[in-house]
Amino acid sequence: MTTQITYDEPESLRTAGWFVGERTPAPVRLDFRPILELLSGLSDYELDDWWIRFNRANKDNIGNLEINSEGALLISPFPGWDGSQAQGDFGFDLGQWSKDYGGQAGGFNLGVRLPNGSRYGLDVCWISGDQLRLIETALDHILLFCPAFVAELRTPVDDLRVMRLKMAEYIANGAQLGWLIDPANRQVHIYRPCAAPEVLDNPETVIGDPVLPGFVFEARKRIFDLQW
Repeated sequence: MTTQITYDEPESLRTAGWFVGERTPAPVRLDFRPILELLSGLSDYELDDWWIRFNRANKDNIGNLEINSEGALLISPFPGWDGSQAQGDFGFDLGQWSKDYGGQAGGFNLGVRLPNGSRYGLDVCWISGDQLRLIETALDHILLFCPAFVAELRTPVDDLRVMRLKMAEYIANGAQLGWLIDPANRQVHIYRPCAAPEVLDNPETVIGDPVLPGFVFEARKRIFDLQW
């Protein structure tokens, strides 16, 4: 006779999510290499599928999950109301622009596996017309290439140094333009290939030329002037 073992999820996990504004700095960094070694027999496609299922099974309890190229599991809090609103407004504006110009805007629940092995969740991104054909080879909710444009919105608990490294990683793995938006300091850090990052202090708008021709984002109205 086989004894069935059941697991009762702690009440703390059922009722308490991790949200922006709590004191724990982000991201929490855990060594995930022992787990990845156990999964070393999987193909990249199979590992992507496992990662999607793992993320869905845990994300609602502990926040956003990512893996970097060094095998670290990065856990960040839910963005909170202002963060979600900012992402939504940004994505809407970029989506409206892309309807006229082409390509496709995305983000939110969209993930990406970079050529160096990192698996990140995207806040906001734009996939160029030339990249659209590559979506056909991707799994549900995960891209196998870096979008032409990537934007990250810093929350009050995000480590700015970690986010800078992440943006540089996007550029090194194929992004042509990256924006790191920091509401706490009212700054936008702009990343481009073969160039030092440019920092804009409290800009009213940010211009996407030449990667996003004609796209103008109202940074103050859409992000900086929210409560955060």
